[in-house]
Formats: sequence, structure tokens, C-alpha cells
Amino acid sequence: DRKVAALWKYDKRSVNGAPFVYFMTQLIPAANNDDEGPSKDVEEAVCNYVFNALEALDIRWGLSHVEVIVTRNAETGSIQVRLVEVNCRQHNTDFMPLTNACVGYNALDMVLAAYLGENDESSSSHEYPEETVHLRLPWDSLPALPTTRAHGAIIHFVSHVSGKISRINYEVFDQMEELPSVMDMHVYPHFLDEGNEIEKTVDIRSDTGWAHVMNDDEEEFQRDVARLIELQKEMFDVE
Repeated sequence: DRKVAALWKYDKRSVNGAPFVYFMTQLIPAANNDDEGPSKDVEEAVCNYVFNALEALDIRWGLSHVEVIVTRNAETGSIQVRLVEVNCRQHNTDFMPLTNACVGYNALDMVLAAYLGENDESSSSHEYPEETVHLRLPWDSLPALPTTRAHGAIIHFVSHVSGKISRINYEVFDQMEELPSVMDMHVYPHFLDEGNEIEKTVDIRSDTGWAHVMNDDEEEFQRDVARLIELQKEMFDVE
């Protein structure tokens, strides 16, 4: 069986002369929690396309991190999904805290559930430790498409300055950490020493850190995301 562990939507913007800079990687539901939710035609189209792509490439076991571009025809409303890449690996970010909180499980535990299965004495001579019962996922009970119980995202810290760091504005860091939706944040060590060079962010390799944000209130979540993005402009002074 193929199952989606998490569905992420990239928010890339034009900044610093670069056309596609990561601002946010947002966790979105692939299915509704009930039958009365909004249509998930785009999300379902993406997941079905990915399942078909993995089948065509004969990828049957383990994790896959797949990226696609989705467009909708303005006249017909039809959805077009185009493949960017297929990676036989996990999502290259610290996704576990967000997916555990927002979805209820994560891709790594799903892999263990898929490979190890249930502790069924009739089919296996191996018994798992009793103390791990609460940590194990029953594969068959996991949905093919995940829902979410809160809004979650990774905010990528974009540098808007270039030069030698003359001041690190820790009071700005404090404002960021105090936002209700911020679960965790990290500024890369290179940018925590005055005198080090910093460049304007033009791709994922030149950002300065990240924040995990989560909130079950959509308005507060969106407000905190916008504030985080605005505060990034004040994180560092340069000379």
C-alpha cells in the first residue's frame, strides 16, 4: 500500500534579485477531517499523481520525497500536475515535531510500521518490547491521505542584507520567539558572531535559519507568519 505521510506547500517569492526564494514550507491537509469540509481536488490530484509516478518508476519500498508543480486552467478549471523530482529519501528538514503535532504521526514511524508490521505471534517469532507499545504505529489503521488538526509550517529566515555583521539584534529574536505560534526557532551559528560575512538570501542554501510555527487558530497563525517574515528584515545590521 502507498500512503502519504505529509503534504507540504512551498511559498517561494521574488526577493533580492532571485525569482524563487523559500519563505515558508506549509503543512496542509491532503484530506478533510469530515465529509463537510472544502473540496480537496488539488490535494487529491497531487497525491494520485505521485502514486502513479512512483508506480511508473517501480519504486515500491521505503520513503520518497516527491516535488511537483500544480497549475489550474483558468478557463476549464482542470488541474495539471507536473513532476519536478523524485527522491528516495525523507524530506530534507526536521519535519517530525510539526507532523507529530499537526498530523499525529510522522514518516519515519510510518516506515517502521510498514517494514515491521504488527506484533502478530502467528506470523512472526519476534516479539517487540512491551515498553514500546505506545510508540508503534499500526500500518493498516493509517489513512492513505493525512488530515491535520492544526496549522503548521516551517518559516525560512531570509537575509535582506549583505556585508559584515556589525550587530545581532537579539531583541528581534526575542520578539520572534514570543509569537504565540512559534514552537521552536534556530539561527545558524555562523550568523551569531559579529564580524562574520552575511549575504542576501537567494536560495535555500543562503538563508539564515528557520522557525517552526503551529496554531489551531488560522487567523493567529497567519498573523504570526506575516510578523515573522517582516521581522526577518531587522535581524542583523551590517557594515
